[in-house]
Amino acid sequence: MTALNKTLLAVASLIICAQAGAATATWSMTTGSNVGTIGTTDWGNTRQFTNNGVTVTASAWSNTGGSSNTLIRNAYLSVYGNSGLGVINRDGGTGAGKDANDVIGNGTEHAMDNDERYDSIMLTFSEAVNLTSVRNGWYSNDSDLSILAFVGSGSASINGSTYASLVGNGWSNVATLSNPGTTETSTGNSTTYSKYWLVGAFNTAFGDSDPGNGALDYVKFAGIVGKTCTGTVAGGSCNPGNTGSVPEPGSLALAGLGLLGVIGLRRRRK
Repeated sequence: MTALNKTLLAVASLIICAQAGAATATWSMTTGSNVGTIGTTDWGNTRQFTNNGVTVTASAWSNTGGSSNTLIRNAYLSVYGNSGLGVINRDGGTGAGKDANDVIGNGTEHAMDNDERYDSIMLTFSEAVNLTSVRNGWYSNDSDLSILAFVGSGSASINGSTYASLVGNGWSNVATLSNPGTTETSTGNSTTYSKYWLVGAFNTAFGDSDPGNGALDYVKFAGIVGKTCTGTVAGGSCNPGNTGSVPEPGSLALAGLGLLGVIGLRRRRK
């Protein structure tokens, strides 16, 4: 193979690679099965979903720790087919100080909700993404959501923290969605990239006013859409800004032709 042919092949490969940049991906969270009875070994279970080479690990959390139920502890991440993921927290059951009926078989309480306790789901990605939209598969009463992204440099762990302490300690309040129902809904944020996202039933601890005017929210979380960052993520920003978008074919062609022109000019000068 001549030097020119090798160069042409390299140029073609470069163009193809550029055209195959990481695309927007959708993760459906409607698979798996539940245990029959939740015991002490079941808290903190995770579920994984993969698309476009990126894996997201989901886990459940709720403020069931401490004497005043302010500390966040892991919970049981339940799944209900096409309806999606719900949260069974540690305080489920009846009686004083309990999150009434928050067990697998009891009505809306096996959803991710803000009745008694504030339930949430952490999404841990294998690489940084911008969460562009989310979708509930089921809701009752109201369906407001709070969405946070970790943009700090330390640990993203929320175990033992309070919800009120998250914002300002590495976590950023990205969006509050008002009653999205079961419609895929934009987060309204196209610039924040992170490996760690927290989605929960609306929580006043993050500083926003309740868009549902105090109505309780019960949802099952069914899916997300996001973009990858093929550059370097720092402080929640994608640098140098390659966010998985595919370059325009015309731009690629012009770049290729320009490079070939340079090669031809050098050959004529020899």
